[in-house]
Amino acid sequence: MNASTTAGRSVRRTSRQCYEQAALLGLVAAALLCLGGAIGSEAAGGMGALLVAIAAVVAWEARKRWHLARRYKVGAVAEERVGSRLWALEERGWLVEHDVEKAGGGNVDHLVHSPAVTFLIDTKASRWSGRDVEQAHRHARWAAARYGAERELVSVICIQRSEQRARSVDGVYVVGASRLLDLLCDRG
Repeated sequence: MNASTTAGRSVRRTSRQCYEQAALLGLVAAALLCLGGAIGSEAAGGMGALLVAIAAVVAWEARKRWHLARRYKVGAVAEERVGSRLWALEERGWLVEHDVEKAGGGNVDHLVHSPAVTFLIDTKASRWSGRDVEQAHRHARWAAARYGAERELVSVICIQRSEQRARSVDGVYVVGASRLLDLLCDRG
């Protein structure tokens, strides 16, 4: 199967890219600010003031990238922690895959294959929304095309920082990480 064995790999890579972009934008903002200050606001028809204004816009974008990178990093840590719980299922003979890329873009955080069921697990750090349920349904359609009708597919949203008991929301299980293995073993 075409999968990464490292949970959170793609989201951690995205986090690093955003941090790099934020750092580069920060450097550009600092250079523009220095140049604008050196030119001065009165010289060259206000060119210095224009450069300072552009520096402010670039710095704002750097700040947005920095915050986005932090959010991705939190997501990566959540995926890694949930992934580490799932390895216990391999002792039962189950196959555990992490960060499984989907054709056309995107990924499934974790695929867990019991003898009869394939679980599609999307990890959230602390919150989920209706959009996450919709994404779980898209993952299920992708998996149905990939594995065919002979496998039962079960979509799960796992909240890493939660003790929540499993409940079904529009056909998708939502469960806290501490209760994830119980759900999988009961259903699998």
